[in-house]
Amino acid sequence: MRCRCGLRRLDPRPSQETVARYYAAEPDFNAYGGRRRGPLKQRLWDALRDGAAAPAGQSVVGRALRPLTRPIARWLFDVNVPLDGRRGLRVLEVGSGFGDLLVYLKARGCDVLGTDLSPAAVARAGEYGIEVRLGALRDLALPAGAFDAVVMSHSLEHVPDPNDELAEVARLLTPGGRLHLAVPNGDAVRLRLDEAGWVHLSAPLHYWFFDARSVTRLLERHGYRLVGAPATTTRHHALLSWRTTRRYAGVATATRQLARFLRESMRAHDGGDVLRIVAVRGA
Repeated sequence: MRCRCGLRRLDPRPSQETVARYYAAEPDFNAYGGRRRGPLKQRLWDALRDGAAAPAGQSVVGRALRPLTRPIARWLFDVNVPLDGRRGLRVLEVGSGFGDLLVYLKARGCDVLGTDLSPAAVARAGEYGIEVRLGALRDLALPAGAFDAVVMSHSLEHVPDPNDELAEVARLLTPGGRLHLAVPNGDAVRLRLDEAGWVHLSAPLHYWFFDARSVTRLLERHGYRLVGAPATTTRHHALLSWRTTRRYAGVATATRQLARFLRESMRAHDGGDVLRIVAVRGA
């Protein structure tokens, strides 16, 4: 369903008990299953993240390569947390899964904590030395102003009440702290083209599909100020879709769909699959 404000929502919405059965049926879901990259690819992954984060102690070579690695990281990763040489940044990730990003940030000197509704995620995070607390964010009663940055990467669309979730995040952030948000784009070109086949629908697990306007108004309602304009990413998601279509429909069909998507994308503003926002908590 789509509201006049632009917000799309799943209707009817399943109960939390029903949704829990879907998660329980996928114990190896990528957010719970742990890292599957080999050592070489993981080193490359971390080097690319360093390009956007600029952590303390980065090598001379790493600093020299930032003009190359920074734009690649911004293209590849839905969330990048800038460190700019700082250590001890207090970072909370809501809906962290096993904590892939938190493993990286902890290795770069951050004080990290995750939350998740999955016992499997909590257990796997412990294997990586990451504390992930089990439960809904509000129920965990974390101390106010305890974090310099909060990450919500593909988690806000899963919560029953986004207003309540963002209000709680604002309480947890220190004044001037940053929220790094990534959600499926409710105004995505591929949603219009693929309709019910759009990969980010993930029914019945995704409740909300924000466009840039609706998510901006929601954030401003809770005292956040956007850092720059909302942005979307398209290209790597398009390539992943091409690979998937190629498997079941062949190269020709996949290529025709990709060409159509690229044509439509040129006509659309911010029509990528994933909407990315960075916002600052007000005083």
